[in-house]
Amino acid sequence: MSVERAASNASSHQLTNAVIRLHAVYFLIPWERVPYFPGQFVGPYKVYVLLFVLLCGAWAVEVIRYGARKPTFWFAVSTVWFWVIFWAGIFLGYMQDDPIMTSVPLYRILAGAVPYADGMLVWYLVHNNRWRREEFEGALRCVFWVALAMGVESILFYYLRIPNPYSLNHEGQFFLGMFVRHHIVASRLGLILVGVAFYFFWRRGGWFYLFASLAGILLVFSTWRRVPIFMLFLGAILLILFFMKFRRRPDVKGKMKSFFVSCLTVSVFLACIGVSVMVGTWVRGEFVEASNLSMSVKERLFQYARAADVFIARPFLGGGPRQGFLYGYSKDTPATFSGYVYGDITRYESGIQGWSTSDLFQENPRKSAPVSLHSLPMNFVVDLGLLGLVLVIVMLITGARYFFRIMRLPPHKGSLCLVMPFAVIFSTVAALFFAVSTTAHFYPYWLFTILLHFVHCLYREVLAGPFRGFPIVRISPSGSTP
Repeated sequence: MSVERAASNASSHQLTNAVIRLHAVYFLIPWERVPYFPGQFVGPYKVYVLLFVLLCGAWAVEVIRYGARKPTFWFAVSTVWFWVIFWAGIFLGYMQDDPIMTSVPLYRILAGAVPYADGMLVWYLVHNNRWRREEFEGALRCVFWVALAMGVESILFYYLRIPNPYSLNHEGQFFLGMFVRHHIVASRLGLILVGVAFYFFWRRGGWFYLFASLAGILLVFSTWRRVPIFMLFLGAILLILFFMKFRRRPDVKGKMKSFFVSCLTVSVFLACIGVSVMVGTWVRGEFVEASNLSMSVKERLFQYARAADVFIARPFLGGGPRQGFLYGYSKDTPATFSGYVYGDITRYESGIQGWSTSDLFQENPRKSAPVSLHSLPMNFVVDLGLLGLVLVIVMLITGARYFFRIMRLPPHKGSLCLVMPFAVIFSTVAALFFAVSTTAHFYPYWLFTILLHFVHCLYREVLAGPFRGFPIVRISPSGSTP
């Protein structure tokens, strides 16, 4: 009977599950105009809107045909809060003649909410459809093939130097991506490819997945973005920590050997970071002098300080989806925090192509304006205010709980095979989260949704195994403890 019920439940959600898997097409749509299909006709944001409309339609069909389950309490509160602050922000902006809100066309404001709304709907559907490991693996397999195609492309056109004007920058120094045409996204896809490929290798074996993981590593290095390279090593360190913890150590000598290997791993990690910085600096030709590197750090810190100004000025409403960064650079946002740290910000030049933080939006708020605060967590805060800050904090706290509670479990025979699949996906999420902390463009929140849910699914598998009797607090899908 339980098998029949599971089959019936799977068939009733096939449509929404298929559209969620279809989201992987998003990574094949170029950001820039290119002379090949489909970049001639549509951009990635139009495709994103189309995918969201398809998902809403599929969900409506299933609701009419099969009914819908109620969402969890905290998820419902977050969703209601998001839509309340979204419409309240628009209403108050027009009522108060906000110089930023009134200068942005309404359709752009509505389109800016699509990545958030789509991510929330995917989160609800994954929970509502009761995804198991098979569904998660099916969705990640679609992303895997897209990322693998990009990894192979980087090998052909960057490492083998096959001529292709659409895959390299204008000087041929680093890989851009024929499809994505945006090396920031390609480097993050490289991290995903490494983690997902290694997960499938651990689950199923086979040299194909191991070579795919290598293609992901090469993809990360071909873009020469320093932060993704650092996070690649961070993910490797976390994975090694899990491996050393749950490998059986029957005696004191084995424990000392594990400790020595851990110290050696950390040393190699630090050495690789140093080499990566030097090589990345040489390849990209940026920040050669220490003074320039110092200015780069100052720019980022100033952006974060301005994000704090936006949060102080608009703690409940935020700036609105994809609009918060405009308030971050606006002269109309009080310099409460940044003024305390930097003094008179009207005299502070941001250094980004000569932009000044003062009077940036006097004539046109979007003229020569930056497109982001170059940090996904900071964009959450400036866009959603208190809700965004809570989401970021909950994500960090939940990840820390997963890590320390799993690391508290005692190693025994068979525990390595049980824990390592969780460790691979957890390390991938951690590396990706910190990598997008310096990313201007990363809107596939649905991918974060799938990865976070999958981490929770594998976490429950670990606790349901031989560790069933171990005293540990379980974490609910919404991130809270029951």
